[in-house]
Amino acid sequence: MSEPVSGLYERFLELLSPGPGPAGPPPLSEGRAPARARYGERIDGTGRSHPVLITRDEWILDQIDLARSFDQLLTADGVVVVAAPYELSFTGAGVDRAIELIGASVISVGTSNTICPMPRLLALIKEYEVTALVCSPGLATELAGLALASEQPLDHSTVRSVICVGEACSRKRLDRIGAAWGARACALYGTASTPTVAVPCAYGALHVCDHRLRASVRDVPSGGTAPDGARVRGAVTRGELLLAAADTGSPDGESRATGELVELGPADRACACGARSAVLTPLGRVSEAVAARRGPVSAVDVERVVFDCAELAPHFACAVREGGFDVTCAVTDGGTVRDGEAKRSLEKRIRAELDVDADVRIVAVHDWNTAVS
Repeated sequence: MSEPVSGLYERFLELLSPGPGPAGPPPLSEGRAPARARYGERIDGTGRSHPVLITRDEWILDQIDLARSFDQLLTADGVVVVAAPYELSFTGAGVDRAIELIGASVISVGTSNTICPMPRLLALIKEYEVTALVCSPGLATELAGLALASEQPLDHSTVRSVICVGEACSRKRLDRIGAAWGARACALYGTASTPTVAVPCAYGALHVCDHRLRASVRDVPSGGTAPDGARVRGAVTRGELLLAAADTGSPDGESRATGELVELGPADRACACGARSAVLTPLGRVSEAVAARRGPVSAVDVERVVFDCAELAPHFACAVREGGFDVTCAVTDGGTVRDGEAKRSLEKRIRAELDVDADVRIVAVHDWNTAVS
């Protein structure tokens, strides 16, 4: 962490509420509730909304983790467009504040296509020589497609980093998005009630913030957990993400179920960056996965198969229908659209590798918006 950010980090820590400890001030008075800093909403698997609140201390610690990660990805002289949700969400505000902590400039555009349509957003990126873009994988993809269609090639763009939020996205698709922008692409990961669960390292891997969170998984069909809520040594653990505070000795029963399907990396394998905190791979909502003989299959699993095909653009849409997937992909070569063999080949590979049925449609990039509307 750079010296300026390190100083801000220390000052930010001083804002935390008094806590117990031999060297610290006395704790809050008995019965006194922690200060609430942020309110939002989450949507459950049935589409119903539920209120969510974050305490002041949780919000501050969230900013610290984000800022420390951004200090590896961004520079103090950078200009960052944040096209992330602000309405009843913690994402946009949290990212804004963390970027400001490292000294970079922020252009907050939100996600309203009425207030800031994509052509205007592309113009802002060019006008202010934006160096980083924070948005969903879908928006990053559509912006790149619009730039290509508008004869504004991105090979000379000032954007050096694309940071994806809001949607689970495979590493293969992130690499395809990065290639479209001529930039490095990575992701942030959080849940509706815990905005920052895992942050990217310099190698793009998402590391759980395990100094404040304890992550485990439970098997989706049976509800069982890994032994002691721990990661299985030597193997990737896959299931519904459970979160608990790292500083509690609570049993697994006190962990919060998130409704998120994830993979947690092996406990005995260090990342290339040297960190030994768990590497997390988001797979989307449990409610949006398809049951198969080998366990739930997500749209991210389908992405991993689909983007082995080098001809595909980073566009991707996937919906669950009748126990299978409706998949839409895009190509820049019109001949591939008319080639029925390409469609059949992808469907066959998805069925063979994931044991689920898929109906694949391949469209031209310039027809994407019409195809998925």
